[in-house]
Amino acid sequence: MKAFLSMALLLAVQNCLASEFQLGVVLGAPTGISAKVTLDETHSIDGTLAYSLADELGLEFHTDYLFEKVLTFSTPSEIPVELYYGIGARFVSIKSGPHDNDVAIGPRVPVGVNYKLKDPRIEFFGELALAFDLVPSTNLDLEGGIGLRYRF
Repeated sequence: MKAFLSMALLLAVQNCLASEFQLGVVLGAPTGISAKVTLDETHSIDGTLAYSLADELGLEFHTDYLFEKVLTFSTPSEIPVELYYGIGARFVSIKSGPHDNDVAIGPRVPVGVNYKLKDPRIEFFGELALAFDLVPSTNLDLEGGIGLRYRF
């Protein structure tokens, strides 16, 4: 089992080093640091470590597997706006109410758009996500934000 986990971790690190990495910020609900690793032309993995602006929620981490370039829209600047969607998971601390100090866990479904500048290597994005907490109780949230990431 240890050999399998070690091999999986090694392959994941190798894949990340060979791919484009992005780091930036997202403002909205939640607000924080955003990172993204491009797997190939149409797939990527993103993650955000943030603080939720909702009264009852606190620190949040979510990660998503994204299907990119689902639709591409032309713009006058000749840089396309690209639509993406994905599936992921959300982990968020609860700081008040009947589940005070618990962690809510559940699936997350984001839909968004990317606008990638070539020089400087910046990506602007906007996203809406439906998050369905399953633990410690069921709850449906709509998250949204805008942000930018630098592409390394």
